[in-house]
Amino acid sequence: MTAAVILAAGSGRRLGGVAKALLVHEGRTFLEGIVALVRGPRVVVVGAPFGDAVAEHAASLGDDVHVVVNPDPARGMASSIALGFQWLQVRSSSLDAALLWPVDHPFVKPETLVALGEANAEVARPVYQGRGGHPPLIRCTVWEQFAACDQVEGGARGVMSKLRVVAVVVDDPGVVRDVDTAEDRKALS
Repeated sequence: MTAAVILAAGSGRRLGGVAKALLVHEGRTFLEGIVALVRGPRVVVVGAPFGDAVAEHAASLGDDVHVVVNPDPARGMASSIALGFQWLQVRSSSLDAALLWPVDHPFVKPETLVALGEANAEVARPVYQGRGGHPPLIRCTVWEQFAACDQVEGGARGVMSKLRVVAVVVDDPGVVRDVDTAEDRKALS
């Protein structure tokens, strides 16, 4: 079974200070869309300034959606990644893998997740037209390293540079499409 660590602790500063997890596309929030694609436990890492609102929304999405609070998201994305994988290590012994999913990548196709799951690698990373994307699928055998990625130079990228990462070529522009700026947000309409 596959879980997901969904990163939703950002301040959305480049987007004008909004909670990306709560942005709506095609009738549902970014977070809701991602949660719907993953069948295993979902761990949503939240933090200030929108942590309470995102946590409340996450709790409304089902009993297998769990919230982890990053008390200091200003330390960077690696701190949120580490917290998410620490939670999985302690509570989820029956899982094979986890998707590491930034909440601002809500456009990924279900068939991409199937392709990632079929890859034989410690980390399977989706690639579209030569560009690496999200979410990578990370096997449980290396979760311990991601649970400590906030202590490694380069964070999760530093960890991945030492692992066997397989590029999974997909026909899915959603793996490289994120929403970071006001222009990205306007393109949702």
